[in-house]
Amino acid sequence: MKRFVAIISVTIFTILFVVAAVVDVLTNFNYSSIIKLFMIPLQSNDSIEINPNYENRIEVKLIAEGLSHPTSMTFVDNNTLLVTEKDSGNVRLISNGTLQKEPIYTINNISIEEERGLLGIAAAMDKSVPNDRIPFGNTNVHINRSQNTFINASTSLVTNSTNEILYKVYLYVTEKTVSQFKNDKTTNTDQDNTYTIQNRVYEYDWLGPGQGNLSNPKLLLELPSGPTPYHNGGKMHFDRQGYLYIVIGDLATINNTLQNYPSGKNKSITVPNNSSVIFRINPLGESLIPTDNPFYSYFHNDTILDSAKFYYSYGIRNGFGLDTDPVTGKLWNTENGENNYDEINLVEPGLNSGWYKIMGPISRNNNTLIADLIMLNGSHYSDPEFSWRIPVGVTDIEFLESSKLGKDLENDIFAGDINNGNLYLFKVNSTRSGIDIHKGLLAGEKENEKGLQDLVADNQKEREKIIFAKNFEGRITDIETGPDGNLYILTYFDGRIYRISAAEN
Repeated sequence: MKRFVAIISVTIFTILFVVAAVVDVLTNFNYSSIIKLFMIPLQSNDSIEINPNYENRIEVKLIAEGLSHPTSMTFVDNNTLLVTEKDSGNVRLISNGTLQKEPIYTINNISIEEERGLLGIAAAMDKSVPNDRIPFGNTNVHINRSQNTFINASTSLVTNSTNEILYKVYLYVTEKTVSQFKNDKTTNTDQDNTYTIQNRVYEYDWLGPGQGNLSNPKLLLELPSGPTPYHNGGKMHFDRQGYLYIVIGDLATINNTLQNYPSGKNKSITVPNNSSVIFRINPLGESLIPTDNPFYSYFHNDTILDSAKFYYSYGIRNGFGLDTDPVTGKLWNTENGENNYDEINLVEPGLNSGWYKIMGPISRNNNTLIADLIMLNGSHYSDPEFSWRIPVGVTDIEFLESSKLGKDLENDIFAGDINNGNLYLFKVNSTRSGIDIHKGLLAGEKENEKGLQDLVADNQKEREKIIFAKNFEGRITDIETGPDGNLYILTYFDGRIYRISAAEN
């Protein structure tokens, strides 16, 4: 009898532990939540479901596996994909559909505590490559070297027979160096103060597939990472003009103008500390800092702050998604809420996204006013284009730059999440300035649209209406339009890449 009672007690404890882990994840996404979720058995490989409106014309196939906690990926040509692994510090190469055994680069002095690690990757064609060396692919996007335009999914493989540098590869990593402040708790140090921790963006040279490893690291940005190991961001994205966007979160610390702190009657502007920001740089241009950045001439105490020159947007709690609309060229991002309201935002230059005072629509933030925010010269506030009241851990955002899945899905928005393994679909309105919920998955069915007119998914029932595919067991960290026009999904826990394509007849 005592043994039976003991078994029952252990079972109840296990159930309560799992429930607690799930509740924690649903309310406050971070990598510590990932550790808890990892203890929960995952679904079978065959469990991915497509929305009934599309299931007869869309299929999902596993195309690569064997990655270790992958965070980001980028296509460099029709046959080559680079993927970052958070904890190993490896940059993995997938060539002709095969994951190569050896990485093309490894960062050894990496900090991997919680949300730190190798977090982002982007790639560009080296600006010295002549125009006639760059072929055009099979999509309607092409490269214009006179504008230093980025390499994208339409680029075909360039044969490198002269050992010239073809690619620039960019990595966002949390790096550690031996600390000079071992007894100073105020610095960005690890738990025992042995190392100083910094988020850094590096540029590397690469000869291309089959031509060796990344080489010649060049430090572009040195950013904070502390005092906590959370909200480091790391997503990077090139737009069509060759500008590179980089996001960093608030580092789970509210102490600066860039988090709209302090506020109220006592609010005052402090020296920005390079957190809660989307940066915009021009690594392929003559000057790293674009002169049309919104805070390029920002003054503080009659002094121009060089750091603010890099800022494109601020007031961001944490984000894992950046993409530009292929029609308008405007930037969109995702943002993780704390206890309420994950967001999708249209990021106009100078956007103050509102954190820590506002998450979700301002109308749902009690008595908070725009006047409560700290508005730098050149900044503005706008509500998110869509919100989830109960956080889903929204990760990447991707405009499908292709009609391969159907003309009706071309240039639509896809977004993933880490809490549920859902892939969401959003239709853009006629001016491409927001979401048109009436053109969504269940368009024309008034009862199904009910509840989403306010552009907020308030509960699971409303959330289900915008799901394009669900049950990605490894949970989604990145989404990319491939060179073949299909959609590629990167999953974290199981280290896989899936392809979403039109179903074969």
